[in-house]
Amino acid sequence: MAGGPFRHYPFDPVAAANFQQKLFIPVGSGPFGVLDVAGPLKIRTVAASFPLLPGRESPFLLYQTEQAGKAYQNPILRIESGARFTASLDNALAEPTIIHWHGLHTPAAMDGHPASTIGPGGRYEYDFKVSNRGGTYWYHTHAHELTAEQAYHGLASFFLVDDDDQRRLAKALDLQLGVTDLPLVIQDKQFDAQGKLLYKPSAHEAMMGWLGDIVLANLTPNAVQAVTPRTYRLRLLNGSNARIYRLAFVKGSTPLDFTVIGTDGGLIERPETVTEAFLAPGERLDVLFDAGQAQPGEDIFLRSLAFDAMENEGPAGGSGGMGGMGGMGMGRMMASMSSSRLPLGAEFNVLKLSVKAGDRVVAKLPATLSQIKPIRTEGAAQRKIELSMGQMRFLINGRTYHMDEIAFDVKRGAVEIWNISNPTMGMPHPMHIHGFSFQVLERIGSPPQVAATARFGQGRTVSDLGWKDTVLVWPGETVRVAIDFAHDFPGDQTYVFHCHNLEHEDGGMMINFRVKG
Repeated sequence: MAGGPFRHYPFDPVAAANFQQKLFIPVGSGPFGVLDVAGPLKIRTVAASFPLLPGRESPFLLYQTEQAGKAYQNPILRIESGARFTASLDNALAEPTIIHWHGLHTPAAMDGHPASTIGPGGRYEYDFKVSNRGGTYWYHTHAHELTAEQAYHGLASFFLVDDDDQRRLAKALDLQLGVTDLPLVIQDKQFDAQGKLLYKPSAHEAMMGWLGDIVLANLTPNAVQAVTPRTYRLRLLNGSNARIYRLAFVKGSTPLDFTVIGTDGGLIERPETVTEAFLAPGERLDVLFDAGQAQPGEDIFLRSLAFDAMENEGPAGGSGGMGGMGGMGMGRMMASMSSSRLPLGAEFNVLKLSVKAGDRVVAKLPATLSQIKPIRTEGAAQRKIELSMGQMRFLINGRTYHMDEIAFDVKRGAVEIWNISNPTMGMPHPMHIHGFSFQVLERIGSPPQVAATARFGQGRTVSDLGWKDTVLVWPGETVRVAIDFAHDFPGDQTYVFHCHNLEHEDGGMMINFRVKG
């Protein structure tokens, strides 16, 4: 385990006995209501308050909208693949903001590029076709140099895309959104003594990433959900600023099987059964869990298992830490400098599933979930992307972000292989591309804790399957991804590629790339 001894406190996620708050499940209108998009939306970004801890209000930032006379806050937007999405964003905050549609393939002007950030009182018009396949996407602020604080305070929610594959699966497994199909956003927060959200990164925390120590599942601390002996779908989203989760379903100390059916860009080709998976900020993992693996009266925990956070380790996990210290020693020192009582890599619980009596329903999973056409890489250009550190900030190809600087051009319709390497001392980085999805080809030089789960060929883990928009790159590791830059938008398109550790993004670990039309 990273860090020093763990100190217990109210809502401590390590203590299983604390898990007594009913999980908030998105339903109709209101906070995180499911809104089936049926026409143009007027979205307003507002400062409000929200009862994150029982009996206390925390200042919170919200997206407000209405449809058919119903009011929604941070709605879970649901739309059909191929439909047109039209919305205006009005900024009623006292600071600039903009929305990025994470994982969606849109023209650059619709993407929420930092250059599109609007000031207080400003308006931005969105109008694009949702060309993505069905899947669990999301939307969040991408305000220039304000993303971390705004997202932490609430500006994020799900964007669910439906298609025939999704409906076929729901029918086969008798899944119903909000009942047996549960969107679940996992976040870690810090609170002050009054129960208000705390966000005050020191220089060290701005460099490494802000960690909370109270873990929320759908904004619920110490959440519990009653389940019956049947299969549930959990659409897991890591909505944390910087925390990486190593997720497992555990009964007592025994990890149970769960089945991964989808990643960032929708369903994978066939179900894959595993006992654990890493989930980095920005990533999604769509899983099926059979609660019939326990008896009525028993509890199962969705838990983040302990792992080596590899903070400030040298090449391939060596000892190239700062000041000549060994990597592990440096990692412990880094953890001690965080204001969070829950170090990165600590073990803790996320959600308790309390098994109740009910009919035993054994799902017959389809052998094939969807078709993933491999990107053809014959003759593809190879591009080197190196993550590094200089002057106490993380860099991409030696660069820090400048709004008007294009790091490189890509030809429209070209296929490229990006070799994303993390060779120097530092930490794991979840790397996210705007505008396009990619396919993970290979992991090279993975640390043992990753390599142990790499049973999908070429060093890949279950989180690497299917279509991706975010990939975690560990110290000493190179991840090779294939990207097809085909699109049907007129003219040149400029997008960003950045680390989804949001403090890293705001600190300049981001570059512009231009797709030349």
